[in-house]
Amino acid sequence: MATDTCADPAAATTGRTGSRTERGRSGIGGCRPGRRRGPGLVRVGLTVLAAVVLAGCTSSSGFARSASGGAPTGRPLTVQALADGADHDCIVPGVPQPSVNWSHLQNPILAEPSGGVKDEAVIWAGGRWHLLVSYVTDDPSLPGGVRWAIATATSTDMTNWSALDPWPPQPGVMGVASPDIVREPNGEYLVTYQSDPGASPPSVDSARLYYRTSEDLSTWSAPHPLAQSLAPAPGDRMIDGAVIYTGTQLLLGFKSSSPTQPDVFELARSTSGSPSGPWQLVGAPDIEVNGGTVENFEFVMVAGTWRLVATSNELDQPWLFTLAGNPASAVDWLRWTHGYQLQVPSEPFNSGPGLSSVGFEHANSAFLCDAGTQPGGYFYLFYAGSDELTQFDGWGHARIGVARSTDLVHWQVPPG
Repeated sequence: MATDTCADPAAATTGRTGSRTERGRSGIGGCRPGRRRGPGLVRVGLTVLAAVVLAGCTSSSGFARSASGGAPTGRPLTVQALADGADHDCIVPGVPQPSVNWSHLQNPILAEPSGGVKDEAVIWAGGRWHLLVSYVTDDPSLPGGVRWAIATATSTDMTNWSALDPWPPQPGVMGVASPDIVREPNGEYLVTYQSDPGASPPSVDSARLYYRTSEDLSTWSAPHPLAQSLAPAPGDRMIDGAVIYTGTQLLLGFKSSSPTQPDVFELARSTSGSPSGPWQLVGAPDIEVNGGTVENFEFVMVAGTWRLVATSNELDQPWLFTLAGNPASAVDWLRWTHGYQLQVPSEPFNSGPGLSSVGFEHANSAFLCDAGTQPGGYFYLFYAGSDELTQFDGWGHARIGVARSTDLVHWQVPPG
């Protein structure tokens, strides 16, 4: 039997991050089926992100406990460890380390009979995998007839998962979605996410970014607004937030739009080094794929170089880009190069008639986990797939799949 044993990243030089959702159907906020442009030529330029310097996030009252098993906070991260991408390591150092019996896996690895799951973020801590997802279910009382929530599940082997445990409803918003996870310098966990998902831009829905913190991935702080001063007007939208601690600053990548501005991938930074801001925009994205931008962002350190995993706004396919600038400079996070699509094999659960993002979802909202740097170690790519886009207000009955690779080029799905 094939078992993937993951090396302890404390002795490694590479790491990995956590990621999100927009509508495209690449998550929340893109075009409905029938409104999407056809496939075009792929032009990949320099990437622009949104960087927000976050530091010293403090927990607050209003904690909510998840039924999922907790994981103790890891040891604090040094400046050098953060510069090496430790905030985005998907394998928190400690024992036991994960062991994946690949021959026993079968896609989809996570499916819910009563709802769609997507926009996954994954981290191994405390002897188990912790999965956060957007969870969409039918609810005739809400706009579009669906309810959006963030839910968690855990597994020790990537095969058997606990029941999904939705976060309690957040007061003042219609729903929440698109989680991404990192570790703060103090070793605690920080999850970014968005409110009021599901609307197509331009929209009066107040989609904004928030974050919550946790010491154990089980008990969560109250919601905190994140960089909302960058979207001051009622029709402004902020979605798919993803932060990066670089050792000298904390960056936030996000996608924004307004009634007068189409979807754009932006970069901002907190001048105070705190999530409370104030924030300054650094620039606008210069990645173009299939004639559009990208979404569902995840920042990952691979072999000493920062990478960006993102979903194309057109066709909802996973792409990987390489940072071309100096990570110590906020403005240099606008410079990305060597973008290419990750070729995930098709299976029945993520195939269908027509085009991906119009008739089905192939590998939406991908999340990359570097789970081993020793010989035989693998990169794992988690993604959402659906064989239709009619259920749940056209979002489809999405399920979570996984593929693995040793080189980020050739991908293999489980044999089960």
